[in-house]
Amino acid sequence: MDIKVLVVQLETISGDIEVNIRKVKKLLEESGNTSADLIIMPELWSIGWDCKKFDKFYENIENSKVFNFLQNLAIKYNSNIIGGSTILKKNNEGKRNTCLILNRKGNLISTYDKFHLFSLRGESEGLYLEEGQTPVIAKLDIGRVGISICYDIRFPELFRLYTFNNTDLIVNMAAWPLNYADEYITLAKARAIENQTFFITSCLTGKINDNFNFSGNSMVINYQGKIINKLNREEKVLTSFINLNEMKEYREQMPILKDTKKTYQILEK
Repeated sequence: MDIKVLVVQLETISGDIEVNIRKVKKLLEESGNTSADLIIMPELWSIGWDCKKFDKFYENIENSKVFNFLQNLAIKYNSNIIGGSTILKKNNEGKRNTCLILNRKGNLISTYDKFHLFSLRGESEGLYLEEGQTPVIAKLDIGRVGISICYDIRFPELFRLYTFNNTDLIVNMAAWPLNYADEYITLAKARAIENQTFFITSCLTGKINDNFNFSGNSMVINYQGKIINKLNREEKVLTSFINLNEMKEYREQMPILKDTKKTYQILEK
């Protein structure tokens, strides 16, 4: 069975949730799609990746504009939603970079808090946010989806954990720097190859300020590491179809995962 996946790539307007929601609506309408099995959004699509603005534009999950929009989106397109991420505060916890995951009825089935917080030249998410504590596999009607956000992609052990807990596909939602675009593409292909899985990325494009540009390069990569569909830096919805049965057949023919040793002993001399 083919699964219809819509990947949203856009340039955000920093701090303007309402404008960014309207941009997503417009992009989806222009795509011509009226339904989907899975819609995937980029990291921090609603406010942009700007650590110094997280304190101003975070939401509480109980009255979140982003959550309300994603609910309506799920119902309108009869689609499961991997909602990119937004800055949320839950109960008495600190603020986190959180992905909201909804089913076709608009019900919140899980949340994932970014596990690895990005740090580069003093611009550290860890100064503003709390890190996530638990990897998440979203159990959707299309299968089991491993969730990751941006910087997580550099840590292969997370994706190995997902694979050996029977994920059907893995997603990464990013606000990745343009200067490191080649690394992002290489890492995404590597995660797909080593785990023999469909690996889908949704990334911001454009810029957040004059000094920081995003890479775009939203992709659908198959279980052999082949890019089967890709955007460059345009604002657009990428429409793709994936077949999990083909992936499972390939795993049977090429039993790398079965041959993987789960533990190793090291001989030191």
